[in-house]
Amino acid sequence: MARQKAQTSAQRQHKASQREPANQRHQSAEPEEMAVPQFFNTTFSTHRVSPLYIGTQKLDQARLDRLAHRLRDTLVGDVVRGVQIGLEATDTPMGQVGPLRAVTFRWFRATDVLGDRTSERGDGLSDEQNKGLWIEMRHENAAYVALLLPGLSQSQEGSNKGTASQFLHLPLLLLRMPQPLKAVIGEWLSTTFDCRVTKLSLGTRTLVNVLESWIQETGLSRTDSDLVLTLAFNAPVTDKGREAVLPSSGDACGDDGDEIEVTEPGLRSMEISISASDLRRFLRAGKTLHKSKRAASNTASSVSSNKASWEHDDRERRRLAGPHIDDGWGWLKNNDGPAYPLMEAVAHHLDHHMALNLFHPGVRVTQVSCGGFVLSQSRIKIVKPGDVTEDLSKAAWMFVTLLGERLQSDGLSLVT
Repeated sequence: MARQKAQTSAQRQHKASQREPANQRHQSAEPEEMAVPQFFNTTFSTHRVSPLYIGTQKLDQARLDRLAHRLRDTLVGDVVRGVQIGLEATDTPMGQVGPLRAVTFRWFRATDVLGDRTSERGDGLSDEQNKGLWIEMRHENAAYVALLLPGLSQSQEGSNKGTASQFLHLPLLLLRMPQPLKAVIGEWLSTTFDCRVTKLSLGTRTLVNVLESWIQETGLSRTDSDLVLTLAFNAPVTDKGREAVLPSSGDACGDDGDEIEVTEPGLRSMEISISASDLRRFLRAGKTLHKSKRAASNTASSVSSNKASWEHDDRERRRLAGPHIDDGWGWLKNNDGPAYPLMEAVAHHLDHHMALNLFHPGVRVTQVSCGGFVLSQSRIKIVKPGDVTEDLSKAAWMFVTLLGERLQSDGLSLVT
């Protein structure tokens, strides 16, 4: 009986040893399958990164693991102890983040995140241009993510030639973390890879191009939510005036007591909401307006005396638009450029009902919110209600490609 029990125990151990490699293989393969960052339904802040200097050594997984260990030592070290306190108090209740558990660096493919390269702009990307770097900092009760994406634009192709052995071109940095940690990650990347990390501010042209291109790629569904445009105005909101100062008002003036600055209320921003049921009507009206506007521009005289000064003066337009290169609506002067039917209709509606010239250089778009995405000057979010469909994949590729082209227009991310 004892011998039978020993044989039974040995058989159990033998069967368990046979099952163990399969389980180990399944556990080791599972992270490979799950090693895809969450891109959709996540709000990221946008940043620009100059080429990362990696030297002649290959940036393989072993080196990424060493970099992850260095970053973890930085985050838990005494140097940024004050920042850790800020993390707990910024976006989460005090003490709810928990201690730092792990820091991981992984490569990922853009096709695994955005879907198949069904768009024309995604078909010509090489394997190097299709790779991105994923940095994850996992606490006990929260996880923070940094995504480094290649410049997915047509002009980016071939930019890695000749410098691929020493520089890594991942110009688009998306961060999902509290502000104190953003500063730490930016400084760590700058020190480790001898690069420059700056905030990427998206202007009117990029926001409008994304909105119009998104509608062209995905169309308009009757179940979509309302479209909300946020406008801002490059106009002073303070009015300096002089008035006599009474002796009793010495606390409100300077030591001289002869003048003060009077602040007047001004219009800082405006939200325009278009219901989903009216979007199709706006699009139809905008296409008609664009055709008539192009026909009128072809037949009208090149000189018009009743136009504003900024219509023909680029310096005046830039002065009214402000320092941002994406603002000012100057690109609309090109009649052969892409059509903006939705914005044409919105501009006509505002001019007719509010006497507001949307295309004035001092008016800019600061945020676009619809059922598919939310895009502001420094934040992006693409909504995925279900599985990644072909239309959503095409739109996502378009989205990231336009951001890459925005980086290329600056030219800062290509400086080595």
